[in-house]
Amino acid sequence: MKLVITDPHKVSQFSSILKNLKNFSIDIEFHVNQQRLYAQGMDSSHVCLFELVLLCDWFAEFVVDEPCVLGVNCELLSRVLNCLGENQNIELNYDNVKDNLFITLSPKEGESGIVKEFKLPLMNLEVDLLEIPDTEYTADIHMVSNQFTELVNQLNIFGNELKIKCEEDIRLTGSGEMGSMDAVIKEDDILMYAIEEDTELDLNFSMSYINMMVAFGKINKKVQIHISDAMPMKIQYGMDSFMDEDDEEDEDEGDKNYIRFFLAPKIED
Repeated sequence: MKLVITDPHKVSQFSSILKNLKNFSIDIEFHVNQQRLYAQGMDSSHVCLFELVLLCDWFAEFVVDEPCVLGVNCELLSRVLNCLGENQNIELNYDNVKDNLFITLSPKEGESGIVKEFKLPLMNLEVDLLEIPDTEYTADIHMVSNQFTELVNQLNIFGNELKIKCEEDIRLTGSGEMGSMDAVIKEDDILMYAIEEDTELDLNFSMSYINMMVAFGKINKKVQIHISDAMPMKIQYGMDSFMDEDDEEDEDEGDKNYIRFFLAPKIED
């Protein structure tokens, strides 16, 4: 197996993912076949699920002779990617005889620099993958990632719960012993907002998990948030393009490559 990433935006996206996955899982399994790289995992409390999908044509080079499952420690992956320098490529190699994952961080073609090579031991985790059905959501929200991250950080000051209320406008609330904060978001203030007619949603989520999700905001300047009553909220960062903040909302059919998160709502006593 040999996977190579050379595009600077994709290198940044892949690096950001591997640096932050340690906040969700101690270990991770990459399922690699001739069509894609796939990973899925849950936090220790089984409240939040993440799913990563990268198709073969997302990579500059994707050579897979036979399907393989690579179990790796997430903290170790994070340490490796913290060594990534500017204008470097990422290369992943797996030899089933040596049973190690080799990661190489090297200068781009025509540039000079130090090549860094890492050998990571693999583990047999035997994780059962969950089937995630396609779902239509009651409310769909697209925002600039930095805008959403900033709001979450500010709301987090006032409490450990995020209340999301969707009707004509969107209201985000953080409250606690230090007081409360409300952020009222109108449709014209964000990239896109759609909600089923004559519908109101009022749900609470753990702020700590939302904080872990928005840490992935560097993956794309657009974040997609999908909410329905009594269902996990979905937060998705697409990896097919890297939207600039001044871009118009993309009307493409959807991301083929992405990382997405599912967070169960908090149940009121």
